[in-house]
Amino acid sequence: MREVARTLALDLVAADVVHALREAGVESVLLRGPAVARLYPPGTVRAYVDVDLLVPPGALGPAGEALLALGFERVAEDAELRGHRPAHAHEWLRLGDGAAVDLHRTLSGVGAPPAELWAAFARHVEIVLLGGVDVQLPSPAATALGIALHAAHHGPGRERSLRDLALALELVPEGTWRAAADLAGGLDALPAFGAGLSLLPAGADLAERLSIPSGMPVEVALRASGAPPLALGLDWLLSTPGPRAKAGLVLRTLFPAPGALRSWRALARRGRSGLVAAYASHPFWLARHALPSAIALFRARRGGA
Repeated sequence: MREVARTLALDLVAADVVHALREAGVESVLLRGPAVARLYPPGTVRAYVDVDLLVPPGALGPAGEALLALGFERVAEDAELRGHRPAHAHEWLRLGDGAAVDLHRTLSGVGAPPAELWAAFARHVEIVLLGGVDVQLPSPAATALGIALHAAHHGPGRERSLRDLALALELVPEGTWRAAADLAGGLDALPAFGAGLSLLPAGADLAERLSIPSGMPVEVALRASGAPPLALGLDWLLSTPGPRAKAGLVLRTLFPAPGALRSWRALARRGRSGLVAAYASHPFWLARHALPSAIALFRARRGGA
């Protein structure tokens, strides 16, 4: 019952946000939640914890102003994340009810520019009524692509992502998966698409039938393998040009801005006391993850060589 109540509440939040964005002149596509829930059998609750909306890349400013008017706050400002790997979404949180909204400029695993991703998804939408508001959901092919990319982003440790993927592999026709692969190919997302599918045996078989190449960039390999949290940061550090920029990145990791710490660790989002606790434990957190992350990065880079 709690999951039903939370899901219904988030559906209303999604409807309110979509309406507010539209009033601000910003179109959006609701990426998950009800989009993925369409796959589940009638009477089954597919719970979700936040609202994921894809918006045109040039509309993040007006979209953020609309969210501010609804009582949301940005988890991390751009300046607080300066020098770190660019995020694929801006995270917003409303402290009053704990509602969370991710405004996506792109999707993890997509190599094409954000404008190309928006144009592709805007051509592959279906309209549904949610909370009295017309909401754009991805087409079945775009939804299948999103499910595979989401699985690749979280790797084998996220049960909900794997459950969504397993259900999609069971219920989505192979022709739709082929259309999703074509969409992925046009968005430079085939490596992540294949990595997500291959997290399950049925998906690996499908990837082989679709002739999806098995090679993948280091970032995709790290995410899909469920590498420790610092591995991506170490990879970004090695890719950062120049000793001065590298030193600045190390300092900002050792002594992060509050927004950066909130982006990295759930503990830091639990009010002021949580942020203080996250800062106090940050050196130990870094020390605990440093060696496993370095080993994971070495393996991913060696595998991609």
